[in-house]
Amino acid sequence: MTNNGSFLENKFSAKGSLWKERVSDLEKISIIENENKIPKLLAKILAGREILSSDVASFLNPEVNKLILDPSRLFDLDKGVDFIAECISKNEKIGILGDYDVDGATSSSILKLFFNHYGVKTEIYIPDRLKEGYGPNKSAIDFFYDNGINTFITVDCGATSIEPMIYAESKGMKSIIIDHHKVDNHLPKSYAHINPSRNEDNSGLNDLAAVGLTFIFVVGLRRAIRDKNIFPDTQEPSLKQYLDLVALGTVCDVVQLKGLNRAFVKEGIDIISKKPRLGIDGLRSISGSKEIGVTELGYRIGPRINAAGRTGASDLGVRLLTSNNEDEVLAISERLNNLNKQRQNIEETVLFEAINNVDNNIANKKLNTIPNSIIVSGEGWHLGVLGIVASRLKDKYYRPSFVISSSEGKLTGSARSISGIDLGKLIIKAVNSNLLITGGGHKMAAGFSLNDNTFEKFREFCEEEIYLQSNSDTLNKINYYDDIIDSSNINRDLYNLINVASPYGQGNPEPQFIIKNAKVDYWSEVGNGHIKIKISNANYGNIDAIAFSSRGTPLGDIIMNHSGSLLHFAGVIKKNDWQGNKAVQFHVRDLFTAQ
Repeated sequence: MTNNGSFLENKFSAKGSLWKERVSDLEKISIIENENKIPKLLAKILAGREILSSDVASFLNPEVNKLILDPSRLFDLDKGVDFIAECISKNEKIGILGDYDVDGATSSSILKLFFNHYGVKTEIYIPDRLKEGYGPNKSAIDFFYDNGINTFITVDCGATSIEPMIYAESKGMKSIIIDHHKVDNHLPKSYAHINPSRNEDNSGLNDLAAVGLTFIFVVGLRRAIRDKNIFPDTQEPSLKQYLDLVALGTVCDVVQLKGLNRAFVKEGIDIISKKPRLGIDGLRSISGSKEIGVTELGYRIGPRINAAGRTGASDLGVRLLTSNNEDEVLAISERLNNLNKQRQNIEETVLFEAINNVDNNIANKKLNTIPNSIIVSGEGWHLGVLGIVASRLKDKYYRPSFVISSSEGKLTGSARSISGIDLGKLIIKAVNSNLLITGGGHKMAAGFSLNDNTFEKFREFCEEEIYLQSNSDTLNKINYYDDIIDSSNINRDLYNLINVASPYGQGNPEPQFIIKNAKVDYWSEVGNGHIKIKISNANYGNIDAIAFSSRGTPLGDIIMNHSGSLLHFAGVIKKNDWQGNKAVQFHVRDLFTAQ
């Protein structure tokens, strides 16, 4: 392990990024290493994620039972739990209204499965993204009312649904809101509103996805059912069985994988690995995933569930995750896979148009730098891919990105942010400034709607707000590496050591490494624009590497036209098992010319 990264200082990479060492405090690293008797590289990885020496053991071996707090700490939870328990004791049917994404589907599934255990009758309503939009609406409330439901629970939505909740109250209905999206003091009418972003809440659970909050709600509800002796002859369920769903929703909502979230994901993945739920296993199989980890949940299984909501089949995710019928699971898995392919084709078309829109705007205005925000709109762009396209634009231009679809003067948008810019705060302020009709979200993602006549004012507002939230580094694309290594040291033992601090994700980034002064011994194109490489550096350690989707990019061009020159490669170490051979592979994420 070396600490001399001066050769990268103030040098832009092939992808236009600056790369900095994540942590260089040798004393901090040494304390973690010596007090916990762990290898120096692992200590450096932990120090780079701001893990205190005293917290190393709990970080490496997180347990839900030890990290979960008393549910009563959440504001309004006891009020909501007691009311639902009372409804159950009266044999009332409960409505469940969930968002159409993975977080909403997993949250809704946990509630349904828990209620099923006790024989409580429920109806689930997942709004049609294309016809009804996000969250509670008149059609959903009418559906519950017509089915004899007077009480419903919203999960991952409802926090800013002012008008729909007024409508529900006018029909004599009561609601429990479970959400994690940003709110201000203007809250919708509800019997209980469980949301860590409320000013009255001091639980400190702001990083939880809705599925994590739903799990805690169920913990509290099980306790209330027990204390009130509602089902004396029914053995209460083990809630551990739902951690696979909590892990899936947590990963796919891209929340911080620290503390309780980390325990949720680590234990949930372990459950999936040992005894996968039929629905999750169905998607694992059809997506070609051999194992289950954060990557598979976030990039293979999650997108297929999201495809249902994006393409107008919103309830498929819940049906899949709650089914015990193998034939039904197979049929839904195949349909979700096909819908995901359809979604990818739509996304590709909208992304192409959006990039042209951005580049033409920069060229026409003769801008020397990229604006503070990327805001693009298109007539009739498919609402189901706006968030994905916003994410792609955010990655390409490293700016908070807003993608808007226009139809008959009504604009609907989705946004994705970069580190340091709080989108939820921005959108709430825009709503309160009457620039948006509706809107809500959290730090990294948001959705909104507006009228055509406020579009330009909203664009100006975003530029100003992002400027105010920024500092000198916020809008610079900066990546961090954990160490500089020789290619000869990249092996299975090193991979296993790195994996000790997994699961990696938001808030606990996967360790990245620099291979210094390396040469390309061989390259070939594989798949759809991927470049497979053999690289080695001064110690002549030859290592397999791959640069995904790099053909036709500056990174790919340098690899394919290196002319024997030395390069500095940046990337991550992955396992590469094939036909019983347990190997490793270096995934190239960026590079520098060694000049």
